[in-house]
Amino acid sequence: MSTEKLQKLKRLKTLSKLLDNAIPIPGTKYRIGLDPIIGLFPAVGDYATLVVSGYIVFEAAKLGAKQDTLTKMAMNIFIDSLVGSVPIAGDLFDVAWKANQINLDLLEKDLPAPEALESSVIPEKTDWKPIILIFGGVILVIAVSSFIFLWLLKLIIAFLFS
Repeated sequence: MSTEKLQKLKRLKTLSKLLDNAIPIPGTKYRIGLDPIIGLFPAVGDYATLVVSGYIVFEAAKLGAKQDTLTKMAMNIFIDSLVGSVPIAGDLFDVAWKANQINLDLLEKDLPAPEALESSVIPEKTDWKPIILIFGGVILVIAVSSFIFLWLLKLIIAFLFS
């Protein structure tokens, strides 16, 4: 693997750690990242973390990850976004489900060892259709859950102040 690809992998590891494991919880061995914290902001937080998690998948494709690995990575993000879009329960799920770390582990298992000669390996062509469908589904889920959340919030405010 080239020096450039190793540096890119290192940046993806740092980004994944920031999203999933950056902040130690005092008195425990457990760590959380910015993903569940950003996810506290309805809709906007979910979209923001989706974009960053999607970037990791996109970069994994550029690094030469196999189609199967990319699809698994996209599904992990789908699960994270689907459950994470549920108010309160989704935020607790985001603390436990570390999709970006899982995706980095998948990527590292899929990539050839650093000692492998890059020139002798021709990466397979990436079929983006399943990945785009999964991300489209994620966006749809976030949009619908955001609409429902805002509608319920409007009902609650109308009930309280009418």
